[in-house]
Amino acid sequence: MPKDEFDPEDPMELVGVGLFTDEDTTDPMTECFIEEFMRMGYNHKQLLALFRNRHYTGMNMVLQNRGEEYVRARISEVFAKWGRQFVWPAQGPSCTPDSRRIETPEAEKPPETPPPLLDPTGCPAPEIKI
Repeated sequence: MPKDEFDPEDPMELVGVGLFTDEDTTDPMTECFIEEFMRMGYNHKQLLALFRNRHYTGMNMVLQNRGEEYVRARISEVFAKWGRQFVWPAQGPSCTPDSRRIETPEAEKPPETPPPLLDPTGCPAPEIKI
């Protein structure tokens, strides 16, 4: 059998299984998500973007159930535990899916203004000075 084809009879094939429990496992699950991606080199902003991404089902479920403030607090705790300090940007208008697009009527735009730079999540990218 070719290597890349799935064989349901193969006992060594990896299979994901959901376990049901009465215990709330949100806290350790959230800490595990954060620690795993932090150790791969993700920063706090990238981690928050992963929690906002609906394709990361477990992470997004935590954000939907507990809210963004909970996720930010947990990211801060895990980073502090590992000795990695950072500062969240000042609480202004948050970048949510509804506020990702920057729309300005054409009459208000100065001529030949380049479009704003966006990060991979669609939020305005921070200005980097070299």
